[in-house]
Amino acid sequence: MKLLVSDFDDTFYTDDINVLKNITELEKYKKNNLFMLSSGRSFNSLKKMCLKYNIPYDYLSCCDGSILYDKNNNIVVKYSLNEKILEEFLKLQELVNILTIQYSYPDDYYDTYLDNNIIGCNIVVLKEMISNEFLRKFHELEKKYPDFDFLEYTHANITYFCLKNKGINKSTTVYYLKDLLNINQNDIYTIGDNDNDYPMLKEFKGYYIGNPNQDIKDVCIKGYNQVFELIKTL
Repeated sequence: MKLLVSDFDDTFYTDDINVLKNITELEKYKKNNLFMLSSGRSFNSLKKMCLKYNIPYDYLSCCDGSILYDKNNNIVVKYSLNEKILEEFLKLQELVNILTIQYSYPDDYYDTYLDNNIIGCNIVVLKEMISNEFLRKFHELEKKYPDFDFLEYTHANITYFCLKNKGINKSTTVYYLKDLLNINQNDIYTIGDNDNDYPMLKEFKGYYIGNPNQDIKDVCIKGYNQVFELIKTL
C-alpha cells in the first residue's frame, strides 16, 4: 500500500480543468492506495473545496500539520498551543500595523479569540509595514521558547508570523500515519510547491509542481506540471 500526500493550492488544484484530470487519475490510484491532502488551510476551507470538486481522499491534514482528520470528519490527532506563550506572542501586534490575527482552531481560522483550544496563530502583516522592532521582539520570543516554532512565511506582499508547537509541520501528520498504518517510508510520496511543503518533500519521496525556489528543487526527485503526471507513475 502506498500513501500519496499532496499540497492543495497551486498543487492539486491549479485550475478547474487540471483538478478534474488529477481526480480521474486519483480514483484509479485509490483502488489500492491511500491519499491525503495536506494544506495550510483550515479543515472547513479544505473540506469545502473537496466537496466542490468531489475529491476522493482518506485524510485531510490541515493548518500545516497541526490537525489530522479522516474521511469521516473525525479528528485523528491534534497539537494544541500553550496559552501563556500565545499571550506573549499576541503582544507583538502592539508593535506593527497588522492586517489581522488568525486563530487556528480545529475546524477553522477565526479573527477573534474563542477559547484556548487553539492549534496555531498567525499575525498577518503587509510586508512593507514590518518594523525592525517587531522583528527583534519576534526573534527574542523564538530564543526564549525554543520548544515552540516561530515561523515566517511571505506570500506576494503579505507576511505571516506564525506560532506553532515545535516541530509541527506538514511532515508531522505524514509520520503519524506512517506509524499508525504501518506504511513503509519508501512507499510514501509527497508533492508540493511552497516553503511550508519543504519538510515533507525533504523527508519523504518529494516531487514539486511548477517552478518553486531552489531549496525545494534541491530536495525533490523530480518536478511535474500537474499532480496527475506523478500519479500515473505510482
